[in-house]
Amino acid sequence: MNVPPTNADHRLDPEEIFAGIDFDRLTAVVVAVSGGSDSLALLFLLDDLRKSRAVFPHIVAVTIDHGLRAESAEEALYVAGLCKTAGLGHRIVNWTGAKPATGLSAKAREARYRLLRDAAGEAATDVILTGHTLDDQNETFMMRAARGGERGLAAMAPVTLLEREIWLVRPLLGIRREELRAYLRMRGIAWRDDPSNANPQSERVQVRTALQEQGSGDIPARIARKGAQRLTVNSEAASLLLDHVVVTDGIRAELNAAGFSSSGDDGQRLAMGVLLAVMGGLPFLPSMQECGTAVRHLTGTDGPRRMSLGRCIIQRVKTGVTIYREMRSIPDAAVAPGTGIVWDGRYRVSNGAPVPLRIRAAGDDGVAFLQAGGCGDGIHRASVRSSPALLVEGRIAAVPALSHPGPHHANVPAGVAVTRHAALFDHILSGYDEILAASVAKLFGLQDYKRFSVNQIDKN
Repeated sequence: MNVPPTNADHRLDPEEIFAGIDFDRLTAVVVAVSGGSDSLALLFLLDDLRKSRAVFPHIVAVTIDHGLRAESAEEALYVAGLCKTAGLGHRIVNWTGAKPATGLSAKAREARYRLLRDAAGEAATDVILTGHTLDDQNETFMMRAARGGERGLAAMAPVTLLEREIWLVRPLLGIRREELRAYLRMRGIAWRDDPSNANPQSERVQVRTALQEQGSGDIPARIARKGAQRLTVNSEAASLLLDHVVVTDGIRAELNAAGFSSSGDDGQRLAMGVLLAVMGGLPFLPSMQECGTAVRHLTGTDGPRRMSLGRCIIQRVKTGVTIYREMRSIPDAAVAPGTGIVWDGRYRVSNGAPVPLRIRAAGDDGVAFLQAGGCGDGIHRASVRSSPALLVEGRIAAVPALSHPGPHHANVPAGVAVTRHAALFDHILSGYDEILAASVAKLFGLQDYKRFSVNQIDKN
């Protein structure tokens, strides 16, 4: 355990640190606290703010015990003891079950955010605070720079929306770790160092060591410039999508190639990437090189009129360009009673009925089903074939993407819902990309995304 000295004198201003958060509307706020210096400083700075106000939401510190180290249980209990002494609420949440043999770090992070979301739901709040610092931000920039690409160089967004419901807020992105440790020393609060943070095999540790030796230089300024650039290109791409794309039934996009090409290259590539990702059910953008290939295909006069990219077909037609999901790698999935799934990254299926369901690509029999029901005239067969078909007792009950009315919809059991899903934004929406997500929601007829109740985009 790190036992800090008590003779330091350091001041951080909680009013400034948390200025962008509207605490007045909250009854509770969750703080992710591991026992390290960053998260403990976050917790006690927030407590300082609470003590300065007449009314403040209930603070719930949550420690996730991943069960990956022998010391983790004791560290969680240490945090519990600090919170009890300070009169703060605290919960220990365990990551249970078998741990993966590969990709452990990514799976642990995924589990941590899932458990924090659950804790926020139980606390009846939609705000989780985490202790990511300026040091973390600089390291993230360096790691992403080594991998290439421009958008990621904006590094971590000060706010992120999880599963459309919960805000993850990083109030300490502009503060260095050593400042936080000086604050803890002044308060006489000890912290626990995670030995994995000293593992020389870790990419982040290697980058951290390099930054300690060489200094961060102008990295914070570069991050700020990249963040502003990302916001600008996002705005251009959102305008292109809303002005020059029409989406029918959520399964077919028709694009005005001439209008689309009127914007700058970066905006065009990003708009194309967003469109392909949502149409193809992808949780990530295609590479900008692939997006550039797709953009060039829009106005091409030579070569094939049809190409496959990002699980989509991009087809030049007389009226412009049509994009739809290709018939490849589309799952055939069961949905048990009382459960729900995300299907193909494009639809969320909820089965509140007492009977099991299946969902798969409609295919030619889905087209025939629609024709038999009297709504087959004028449909775009290719996009219908790759749209979802809902099966009950082995027979198609509906092709729910189509808005055409028909008596066959009576076959859908009560309590069953199939709604459009955008894997690109619905799981994790970076605060930088709010305007892009809003354009996708409008274009595809989705429920609006929550507006951020925090205003920290420009703070770092």
